[in-house]
Amino acid sequence: MDDQDEDRRAWFRREILPLEADLLAYARRFCRDGETDPEDLVHDTFARAIAYKAWREVLNPGAFASRILRNTALDALRRRKVLTITAVADFERLALADEAPTQEQATVDRDELRQLREAMAELPAQCRRVFTLRKVYDLSPREIAEKLGLSVSTVEKHLVKGLRYCSDRLGRSGGRTRKVEEERSWRVKRDLGGKP
Repeated sequence: MDDQDEDRRAWFRREILPLEADLLAYARRFCRDGETDPEDLVHDTFARAIAYKAWREVLNPGAFASRILRNTALDALRRRKVLTITAVADFERLALADEAPTQEQATVDRDELRQLREAMAELPAQCRRVFTLRKVYDLSPREIAEKLGLSVSTVEKHLVKGLRYCSDRLGRSGGRTRKVEEERSWRVKRDLGGKP
């Protein structure tokens, strides 16, 4: 197994696998006929997601996985050639529902992005460079070490320092207690308002 495969598996475990409960709930909406098993749809979704070659380009893992699940469910219906009027109506309604984030969610995301930018700007220069390369550009610690001429352990120390600082800073703002997960990527939020 090469590094690319291991990176893709790590991405899958970090970004897609935690969506299992939500995907299962979503899959049940497509399984009202009793002929399709929601768990089978989720497993097929996982298989397609982990096999996706352009996984680094996925900006919104939740929307990506939901779209795969929806397409998988539609494929299952086509194979059975039992596309009922109810199923068509459900697909049309659900397709509209998951196209874009709500205005409220976009506002919250922009606010969190602003807070993250402020927190990152307060980091020491080297720590900020390392943290940005990892969290925004999704480089591995080894790639960052090579790019900046640092040891991997120094990169990891900067990552921990940056993560702790940003987590504390985001957790304090607005009285929130939410902590940022270490492996969470902010690429989606970055794209809402430009680069941090």
